[in-house]
Amino acid sequence: METFDWEIERIFADGGREKLVDRVVEESPLRITVNGAPLVALMRLPGRDRELAVGFCVTEGVISSVDDIVLLRECRDGEWEETGPEGAAVKDVPGSGLVEIRVSGDADTGRFAATRLVRTGCGGADLTALAGSPVGKVDSRATFPAALLHRLGEELTRRQEVFRSTGGTHGAAVFSGEGALLEMAEDVGRHNAVDKVVGACVLRRVKAEDKVLFISGRISYEMALKAVRAGFPCLTSLAAPTRLGLEVARDSGLTVVGFADGRRCNVYTHGWRLGS
Repeated sequence: METFDWEIERIFADGGREKLVDRVVEESPLRITVNGAPLVALMRLPGRDRELAVGFCVTEGVISSVDDIVLLRECRDGEWEETGPEGAAVKDVPGSGLVEIRVSGDADTGRFAATRLVRTGCGGADLTALAGSPVGKVDSRATFPAALLHRLGEELTRRQEVFRSTGGTHGAAVFSGEGALLEMAEDVGRHNAVDKVVGACVLRRVKAEDKVLFISGRISYEMALKAVRAGFPCLTSLAAPTRLGLEVARDSGLTVVGFADGRRCNVYTHGWRLGS
């Protein structure tokens, strides 16, 4: 289940009170293992767990391509056993899950070995760019009509059914250059929502090089990194960017557009991709 009923007391500014039932969003851990070793546990909205795991591995630089994957298996409650305190803690939470990934060759999991096993739905901090390491380049020469961006936000918002009933999720969507919705996901974490649509595209072999990645939340450092690593040329949001997010975008060739609410939008980097 994605939402639950919760009894609340509502207090009004005039002192009035009433008891009623509110809808709240689900949040539970998903553990991801790569080649038999624990990688990370993400607090997420259950659903599309395979896509979330694959998208996380791509956007965090653990794997570079779906062709690296030789096994992808999702386990539900009661279908997996875990030893050790972290695994037991994850399994004991209702709605918890496990996705096992096996890849050919070596996966770049070293960075996660030193991090906390359980990460919040808002993701963690990959300091690759801050350390001066290259984060990759967006080589795509794709362009998009500026008018297209004005209607994508409304389409994303309209599709966020869990958000409408709870107010507790972020959204992410992938659109074609003509504005067709190709993938959409909601999650309690901004990063998870992006990873779900990225993973879905990777598994379907949908190329990102001529697509728009549209998100509901702010364009932070980590969100820009994910967009670059996934290969999107244009990252657009209903919200604002951060300075570090813009620096990653500027240096990597990523077009960043913020405040695309249907009335206007702000182009922060590489505006040559947006035509009339």
